[in-house]
This record gives sequence, structure tokens and C-alpha cells, in this order.
Amino acid sequence: MSSPGISSNLSSASAMPGEVNGVGIVEHASEFYLPEDTCTGLEYCSKHHCTGHGLVPARQVAWGGGSTGRQFLGCPLDLPEECHWLVWVDPPPPTRVALAFENMHAEIERMWIKSHQLQKRNLELAKKRTLKKKLKERDEMLRVWILLFGITLLCVVVVAISVSSQI
Repeated sequence: MSSPGISSNLSSASAMPGEVNGVGIVEHASEFYLPEDTCTGLEYCSKHHCTGHGLVPARQVAWGGGSTGRQFLGCPLDLPEECHWLVWVDPPPPTRVALAFENMHAEIERMWIKSHQLQKRNLELAKKRTLKKKLKERDEMLRVWILLFGITLLCVVVVAISVSSQI
């Protein structure tokens, strides 16, 4: 018998994240993660324990896919030791809400990828602009040296002609 408010849907210790809709991992380091103050820490009173490690489960909130915002008890270890075991605390959202979350996360991922591509392109363009500026400065300096060499050569020729005409 399960505790009130806690689903008895246990995923197996060998379950892959995709088998639980990709929400077995909470990305605490994500810039999109908003911690839920009411669902943090370890759940010492739970009859459930992490099946992969036998540890007291951690209270977590799903981020990603159709279960975004759903509370669950999961493996308390961080990656790569996390075993992806979980027990849902909240019921699943209505289908249209889950689809909206999935679409939102897909769009966020597309925008993130596009942002990284644009940042990479901007870096490449900045490098090209810097190189072009350095080449232009070098060309200008080369022109100055050529002009100075030409003037010096002209002076040497004029002096040589004037010395030879005096002899």
C-alpha cells in the first residue's frame, strides 16, 4: 500500500531516463532550473528507498518534458552515480499541458542550440575582423617602409650622380 499522495509507480533500478520521460535527472546546474523550496532535501519518513543504492530518497521537482513541475522522490545521488529510480508524488498533468511543456522544452532546446551557434559564429567573425585589422595595419606599415626605402634609394642615386659628376 502506498502513502497518501505518493504513486506506487516505481521504475526499476535498471530503468533508463527515457523510460521515465527523461525526468529521472533534475538539472540543478541548469540556468532554467527554478528550485522549489517546498520540495527539497531528503524524505526520511518515506517507506520507499532508492532501489539502486538503498538510500533515503531525495525530494525533487521534474524539469524537462511533459512532467515539468511534477514532484517526485528519486535517487539522492548526483550524476554519474544516480540510478534514475523514482516514485511520483504528483499525478501526471493533463495531456494538453504535458504536450505544451514538451513543446516548450523542445523550443528552449532549439533556441539554446541556435544561441550557441550564433555565439560561435560571432567569435569566428570577431577573429576574422581582428585578423583583417592586423593585416591592414601590416600593409600600411609595409607601404611606409617601401616609401622610406624608395626615398632613401633615390637620395643615394642623387648623391651618387652628383659625386660622379664632380669627378
